[in-house]
Amino acid sequence: MIPYGGCGGWQSGCSSDAYVSKTLRSADAENYSAAGMIPYRKKDGVVELLLCREKPWNSFINAYDPLAWNVFGGKRVTRQERSTHVTAIRCFMEALGEVEGAPTGEALQEMMADSFSMWYPLGKFALLMVEVKDGSLDDFPAKFAASKEANPHEEFRILPMGVKKWTKQIESLEWVPGSSLTPSPKFDVSDLLGNVLKISKFVDFLTGTLNPDEAWPQDSFPQPAFPEGGSEMKGKSKGKGGYKGNGKSKGKGGGKFMKGGGKQMGGGDMMYPQKGLQMIQMQPPMPMYSAPTAAPPFQQGSEEMQRQMYGEQLYVLVLQLSPTPYLAQKITGMLLELPTEELMLNLTDQQELQRRVKEAIEVLKEDGITS
Repeated sequence: MIPYGGCGGWQSGCSSDAYVSKTLRSADAENYSAAGMIPYRKKDGVVELLLCREKPWNSFINAYDPLAWNVFGGKRVTRQERSTHVTAIRCFMEALGEVEGAPTGEALQEMMADSFSMWYPLGKFALLMVEVKDGSLDDFPAKFAASKEANPHEEFRILPMGVKKWTKQIESLEWVPGSSLTPSPKFDVSDLLGNVLKISKFVDFLTGTLNPDEAWPQDSFPQPAFPEGGSEMKGKSKGKGGYKGNGKSKGKGGGKFMKGGGKQMGGGDMMYPQKGLQMIQMQPPMPMYSAPTAAPPFQQGSEEMQRQMYGEQLYVLVLQLSPTPYLAQKITGMLLELPTEELMLNLTDQQELQRRVKEAIEVLKEDGITS
């Protein structure tokens, strides 16, 4: 069994039933489509969840839904993220990593050692319940409010490279006791959270009937596997989260991965880097290639397929100019947002590519993604 992630393929065979367990079933861990997390704490014997009041984006009506309690989560980056833990941490950091006092990815990893999972089959969504035992997030709602007041969040902003970055429409964070969610929520909830609240074992957890420590004793299950090494993204000295980011919610509890203009592309494994962590290298070391003398032909009828191919070719070139494979992936995603004519120029003009890469690195520095 592979309890904490798989090859990232899209084979069939995912569970059709919702369930709560220490680890996901193997097929679900490998083939999930989206993932998220809910930090929780036990205060005076009562379970409290850290939820956001958010206006989730509804892709069916192409508009925001009303303000509701929601989880932190989003879509998996196809062919790049191998683990629900990786997706969940990325989504959390994209939404809240810029808040002063936000936990680093490394800190979230440590919290996840004793997490348990829920599977919601509609949307192939994996939800991780992460206990915060040290009280480090007790005042996080207040810190978020202070950050929002000092730096009001806009729907999106345009980076110097012309890349549009979306922000989640989060109004506030709050610790919500289980009694405010069951038997009926005291405030509107997103469709995703509403459906999760129909899972009987999750209700048992909220009411205290299910004790995770007793149901799944510590050391009875393997620890989640995370990438080793790498230090591209270090937590800031004042406790600010090391990974700044924002993602636009797509669907209930979903997310569109566009942090730093990143657009998913084939090849590579895009993990959230943090101090003391390394990147997983998905492919054998690549030989040094030179730019092609002419750009590959562009076929109007298959724009997405063509951009996928361009992205793979561009990544090879950017890798030679980037400090790390992770940053090469981020920069490639940013370049793929350029108009087709400019994209072609980067594939054929080495000087133009060097200029764009340098510009992209400066943008990532401003966002705190690299130093």
